[in-house]
Amino acid sequence: MRAAKIVLFLSIYTLANADDIYQYVDKNGTTVFSNKPVKGAKKVNLPPITVYASPMTKNDYNAAGYTTPATIKKAKNTSTARTQNLGTNEVGRNQILSEELEHEKQALDDAQKALEAGKQTKLDSEKNNPDQYQARMKALQDAVTEHEKNIDILTKQLGGN
Repeated sequence: MRAAKIVLFLSIYTLANADDIYQYVDKNGTTVFSNKPVKGAKKVNLPPITVYASPMTKNDYNAAGYTTPATIKKAKNTSTARTQNLGTNEVGRNQILSEELEHEKQALDDAQKALEAGKQTKLDSEKNNPDQYQARMKALQDAVTEHEKNIDILTKQLGGN
């Protein structure tokens, strides 16, 4: 347990005191990334890290009260008549799916922004290598498509069109 706390502390400390990242080409023609500035190195501007909530654990699920009768009355976007016909497990399932749908919508928005930013910016390494640029654009587009598919599936699971 103590080792885990030390690792967590070091991780937080490292992130809080993160150095700038520099890119340069060494004498062998290899592109090198470093946190130490070197003559001829360019500072790399990295996008912020995107963080999403982790999936709910059973304890989170129980602590949120998804299985209590009070939750049935508070269910979002659920009519009273429909709620009365559903068991608590179905209401909890719908709430989880609704939360996941909101996470996917946010992830789609982030992926679309990353795609648009990617289209407007060519990395230095891509200027002489159009295949590398196309591969990056494909990966960004694939992420958008994946989130769109997930949203479609979740919407269907929730009984939407």
